[in-house]
Parts: sequence; C-alpha cells; structure tokens
Amino acid sequence: MVASVTVESIKTKDDSLPSSTTVHSSSHGSHVLPASKSLLVDPGNHPDDHFKSKMSPLRFHIRKYLTQFTNHQSIYLSRWQNKSSTKFRDLYFLYTALLGSHTFYVLFLPMPVWFGYFETTRDLVYLLGYSIYLSGFLKDYWCLPRPQSPPVERVSLSPYTTEEYGAPSSHSANATAVTLYFLVHLYQTDNSTISMMAKCGFTLLILFYYATLVLGRLYCGMHGLLDIITGSLCGIITYIIRMWLRNYFTDFESGSLWWFPIVSFSWGLFILFKHVRPIDECPCFGDSVAFIGVASGYECGDWFLQQVAPLMKSDNFTVDGPKVFLRPFVAVPMVLIWKSVISKPLVYNTLIKIVHLKDDRLEKSELRIKYKKLTEENNECAAHIGEANIDIVARYIIYMGIPITVTVACPYAFTLLGL
Repeated sequence: MVASVTVESIKTKDDSLPSSTTVHSSSHGSHVLPASKSLLVDPGNHPDDHFKSKMSPLRFHIRKYLTQFTNHQSIYLSRWQNKSSTKFRDLYFLYTALLGSHTFYVLFLPMPVWFGYFETTRDLVYLLGYSIYLSGFLKDYWCLPRPQSPPVERVSLSPYTTEEYGAPSSHSANATAVTLYFLVHLYQTDNSTISMMAKCGFTLLILFYYATLVLGRLYCGMHGLLDIITGSLCGIITYIIRMWLRNYFTDFESGSLWWFPIVSFSWGLFILFKHVRPIDECPCFGDSVAFIGVASGYECGDWFLQQVAPLMKSDNFTVDGPKVFLRPFVAVPMVLIWKSVISKPLVYNTLIKIVHLKDDRLEKSELRIKYKKLTEENNECAAHIGEANIDIVARYIIYMGIPITVTVACPYAFTLLGL
C-alpha cells in the first residue's frame, strides 16, 4: 500500500508468449514493474506441497479451494489489459492508486478533526484500520498469489507491493468501507441541509472514486477478481460491525474509565501478536501495525480530551472565518515532525533503556541477510521471517502518536494561535 518515491520504468515483454498475451507495455508502459524472472519470486506461486506441509489441514483445504479462482486469472486479465490499455489510463490508474496508500491516509485522514469533525475521523479510522487488518490477516492466512507477471503487466509506483499475497485486496476493502460510510451518511442528511440534486451529484462522485480504486487494481494487474470480491466483502463486514458498535455504544464515554487507555493499548498489541504467520515473507503486516496503532492512539487521545480538555472537542472548536483554513498549514508540519523527527529515537530509546525490552533487530537482520542470499541463489521468494518484536511495539507506539498529535496537540496549537 505504501507508494515509494521512485518509479520503476522498465518495459517488459516475454517473447515466448503467444500473441494473444502480448502485454501492453510494448506501446506505452512507462511506469511498469519488471516481470518476474521466475514465478516463484512472487509469494503464493509454489506447488501445493510447499503449503501443505506448513499449514493446518483446514487452512490448506481453504487455500486449495480458492486457488481454482486464481489459477487461470492471469491470461484473462492480460487480454483485458491489452484491449483497454491507453497511455492516459496507465497514468490515471497509476497515480489514483495513491488514494488508497498509507501516505495519503496519514496526511488527509486528520483533516476532519482540524475542522471540528472528530466523530467523522473516528469512524474512518476504525473503518480503514480494521479493514486493513482483516484483509491483511486473510492475505497471510490464504497465501494466494497475485496475477502472474508475465503475462500480466503490473503498473505500480510501489515495487514492494508485488511482494504481498493477492487476496483480499486492501484497496478494495478500504474503498468499499469508505464508500458505504459516505453514501449512507449522505442520504441520512436532511433534505433541508442538502438538496436532492446535490446528493445525486455527490453520489456520482463517491461511486466514481470507488470505481477508480477498484477497477484500477485490475487494470494495473495488481489483483484479480477474487481479490477484488473478497476485499469488498472485508469492507462491507468492517462497515457493518463498526456501525453496529457505534449504535450500541451511543452513550459510551471512555473518559469516565481510568483503565480504558490500558485496555485499548493492550488490545491492539494482542491482535497484532496473534496475527497469522504467512508461509512466505509478506510485508502487508506492517500496514496492520500502523493502522491498529492509529486506532488505539485515537482512542487514547479521545480519552485524554474527555478527562482533561473537553472544550477542545466541543462544538465550539469550529471557528468561522477564513483563518480556519490555516489550520492544516500548522498541523501537517506537527504530524510530520512527530513521525519523521521525534518519534523513532524517542520510542526506541524508551523501549530499550527504560522498559528494557529486548532489542532483537540484529537477530532478524542476520536472518534477512541469510534468506536474501538464498533468494538470489534460488530465484524464489524467502520463507517467512517476520518482524522483530521491538519493531512491532515501536511502530505501534509511533503510529499511536499520530492521532494523539492530531486530536490533542494540534487543537491546543490552534487555540494558542487563535485559529
């Protein structure tokens, strides 16, 4: 999900393929990832025996059943790419994929808070965080491959994304949950507030956003139909559970419970350390750590506001006038300073020197060097290594700090600056 700042611009074509599977980079694929030298370089493509010996019988039988939907997806997706490809669509779907990226959410998810809409951000944090966790859990549980390249051509800004398993699609999970949320909210809004004509216009805009993200995953060769369908189901499930819990706990006030932040912090770490282990190395777990950290951080920040500074979260937080639009110019640098400058040395030094948590990064690093050498020699993806425990805890706390900065530190700065 995380978009890198560099773009692979290697054109790929396998001359041994029949003409019906010629990939569209032959005409204009300027942002295309290189084709795999071996199918085994990408996770999920090993024979059944590779998974059978490492999975429980139930897990293996589920995977075996689902592979019937992925075994032949690449040839059909490649033909569709060839028919529908244009230079404009390549660039359009390449860059609109950033709307489902990690960086986009870090920068734009806080915006509603800075204009007084705390509950909107809370809902979106839960929807995005838990749809990422659910889709990532199933990715690692099923261990299903992405469409094979070649014949499919992968159009992406993020080479590391190809190192993930395929189904479910996290982009589809996020897009589905967010689309349902805004559509339902739109049509629950009173007609005296927004006209039916405006509702229809916003509906088209929301559906256009959804179609762009979901169809873009197919067009870019990053996912097949099973990935899109199961990802969308993850988004629907997450939305239903979130709305049910929201209605059930309508009058819940976490600020009255001294133990709430302890439970929130512990729950996040619990579900992360109980996350299923994939068979091959898959980097999508890092996104789950980040988003669950954000969810816990939002809960802890909300608890603090209820305990100490309730006025910062009141309806009076929204200020009329043009000065309100200066808030992002103050808040975004604060978030970036926490994320890029302060958090890492502060959190790691605290965990190692004060909490005395074992620093197991060197052990994992040595394993990665060993596995990388084997990967290069055998031309296949590495077996699962996993994250160092200290990295999981540190990343979790670092991302907890982002919503705390957004909901506590930023409003306080707005108050001091009169924004």
